[in-house]
Amino acid sequence: MPKIVVTPESHPLVISIINAWEGKLTWDLLCEKVSLALNVKDGVQRQSLSSYKEIQAAYSQKKTALREAKSSLTVVSDDVDAEYLKRKVATLNAELSRVNKINEAYKQRFVLWQYNAYKLGIRIDSLDDAIDKLEKPLTELKRKTGGN
Repeated sequence: MPKIVVTPESHPLVISIINAWEGKLTWDLLCEKVSLALNVKDGVQRQSLSSYKEIQAAYSQKKTALREAKSSLTVVSDDVDAEYLKRKVATLNAELSRVNKINEAYKQRFVLWQYNAYKLGIRIDSLDDAIDKLEKPLTELKRKTGGN
């Protein structure tokens, strides 16, 4: 059985590498960079990275952003600090775009849950009661009586 290299704990690192990427972005180059960052001797395969939705989405967004940045006219600056700040802004904009898309997906999921609760006749106040029960430690809940 192959060793699992990319774990949920390493996802933020991989996504930050993608967000900070400059220049040509390919799966091979990304795999090399991730292998170095995770200190993996055998290397990381494209299939390992692309099998995670978050990494695939970040890669696709960055690839699109790099393509658009390449086509737009950029002013070359001799100031090193300005170049650093431009890269930092570009990285933060990419991360903001990714997080906004995730937030929008959560909003859509919430609306779906809200609709399903309405169709099943569940009231909002009964859903809020469940939150009160979840805030108590499990030892305080009476399992046979449903938590009361």
